[in-house]
Amino acid sequence: MTDKERLALLNDSIEELKKTDVGFPKKVVAGTHWAKAMRGLNKLAADLKPDPIVVPVLGPVWAAGKSVLLQDLTHNTDGIARYPAFDDGWVAGRVVIAPEDLEVISPQTSSDPGHAIYCRGKSKLRYWFGHLDRSHSIGAKFNKGDALGKIMWQPNEKSHVHTGINIELLPGCSGKELAHHTDYSHGAPLVGVQLRSLLAP
Repeated sequence: MTDKERLALLNDSIEELKKTDVGFPKKVVAGTHWAKAMRGLNKLAADLKPDPIVVPVLGPVWAAGKSVLLQDLTHNTDGIARYPAFDDGWVAGRVVIAPEDLEVISPQTSSDPGHAIYCRGKSKLRYWFGHLDRSHSIGAKFNKGDALGKIMWQPNEKSHVHTGINIELLPGCSGKELAHHTDYSHGAPLVGVQLRSLLAP
């Protein structure tokens, strides 16, 4: 039996007890067996009640952009498994910012054109940011909203920052990845909607 099923059974039982005509007065008298029993049952019910779902509050990857939670993932990150991505920013030289508190966790990598960094967020999400004008050392830390760098120029008016997201450090998500498209089209479930489902008790 799951905790959810236990809680449902307990709540049903408490409601049944409250309907009794014998032994359970409309107002439970302090110090009686009923008062002690109901106090214990209510405490147990409260303990079994699931914690509220806490989805991390993620900002955008550029100052006037939309939150990462409101993005849908449109393609894979080439050569890096389980980092489905979205592209954003769309202006060479635009400042890329941290969507949450971040720490650089892996040796610098490259993205053609430009630099790339792996980061781990306070939320335990991991990111790969590509097409930046600089890299950073392992252990470098950024607060939410801090500049990570600027978007490198890319041809055909397609300058952007590539943001890959990995969920494998989240509870129960080892070996999993967020749902995404693979052809740069939109329509996959939003990142925030997926995280809410994944983090539900």
